[in-house]
Amino acid sequence: MWADNETARDFLNFAGIADTVAEIIVQTKGRPISIGVSGAWGIGKSSLIKLTQASLSDRPRKEADREFIFVEFNAWLYQGYDDARAALMDVIASKLQVEAEKRETAIDKVAGIVKRVRWLRGVKLMAGDAVALALGLPPIGLLSKAINLGKGLLDNVDQDGLNEAKKLAGEVGEAADGLLAPKPQSSPPKEIQALRDSFEEVLEELGVTLIVLIDDLDRCLPSTTISTLEAIRLFLFLKHTAFVIAADNEMIKHAVRKHFEGVSDDLLVTNYFDKLIQVPIRVPSLGTQEVRAYMMMLFVENSDLSDEVKERIRSGICQQLRQTWQGKRVDRAFVQTLHEDFPPELVGKLDTADRLAPLMTTASGISGNPRLIKRFLNALAIRMTISKAHGVGVDEAVLAKLLLFERLANSKAYAELIAAASASDMGKPAFLADWEAKAAAGAELGLTAPWDDVFIMEWLRLPPALWSVPLPMDRGLSTKL
Repeated sequence: MWADNETARDFLNFAGIADTVAEIIVQTKGRPISIGVSGAWGIGKSSLIKLTQASLSDRPRKEADREFIFVEFNAWLYQGYDDARAALMDVIASKLQVEAEKRETAIDKVAGIVKRVRWLRGVKLMAGDAVALALGLPPIGLLSKAINLGKGLLDNVDQDGLNEAKKLAGEVGEAADGLLAPKPQSSPPKEIQALRDSFEEVLEELGVTLIVLIDDLDRCLPSTTISTLEAIRLFLFLKHTAFVIAADNEMIKHAVRKHFEGVSDDLLVTNYFDKLIQVPIRVPSLGTQEVRAYMMMLFVENSDLSDEVKERIRSGICQQLRQTWQGKRVDRAFVQTLHEDFPPELVGKLDTADRLAPLMTTASGISGNPRLIKRFLNALAIRMTISKAHGVGVDEAVLAKLLLFERLANSKAYAELIAAASASDMGKPAFLADWEAKAAAGAELGLTAPWDDVFIMEWLRLPPALWSVPLPMDRGLSTKL
């Protein structure tokens, strides 16, 4: 099984793109920069973000160069639990606090930033108390809550109630002593500008460049997406800062339309995001060579080979991918040249990847999407485990072909395939014999609905032929992906 996590190891041949993003940041020499990494769900944006961070961290640093410090922010994790805008401000302030304490400098200035962030957060989280806060008074909402709680305690006092009262009393006192409230002459605009000024001063005194990595915006609800973008805008275009934002452009446009109801002009919607992004970079789709290489690297990663051998194979495959424009090919034969003693089981998996790659690239239900490929391989691994538990012993290549049809073919065609196998005494879909033979020979089939599909034509050519193979459909192997 493979975890659906981003990785700092390159399985998608993205190292060149990541190095380019890193070089753009280095060449700014302190000027602010915002880079948008766009692409569809599951295409590898998160991994590209990780690879960019690794590329910046691994660069040799001259004495005059500033150190890069990184803030990783996933807005999706805060959705439903916290305000994304406030959370991002907190995360950045906390990172600066850690760095200031480590370097024993700018500690007081960072404390000022933390205090301003708390105040701005208070204004957001207690919008109804904004006037009271601006006047330096305790928030009415907190006092009202305390009064209501006090009335409840008169009727029924228990330990939980006392704990809640103690907590609330602390919150009211905290607001009253000025932790959340600004000076009487303060206002949100003044505090925001003071925050930006202090932010630049702290980065200068620390001698660092802050790299903020924003991920998973396209998983968020529209309100969370907009809230995060507004927080980015607060810190954007300040010296010695770089923002790398990973998001699907179409999801961002959807969020903007939902936020600004009535806005239908696509140009206005696009401009909203464009004003935040100086350098747009689109994650490229994978071709057949990349898909084949990706699947093979996943199989190698999940094998019993040593970590050293796995890394040597991964590095060799990526190096070969960079030369595919010269006619070099990544296939099972090439991968086997990278290690002299592949286990037979792994060789079989590499062969499966070799044969499946073209369909995994062109079929509209997967289209070379790394996340969907990994999901398919995980489903294949589960089905193989089920077959072994039932003592079925189905061949992995047969099961892979069957699962591919299940996922990507017309549902009516799949139902007919299952019905034919179930009706046969041996569980064989014998009606496929003529079609598979003609497909292998490149002959015309003249298929009719629901079989008249380009995918099915390609699938019929894919070895092994299934017409003579018993399909164990009664063993829990036909569950939809």
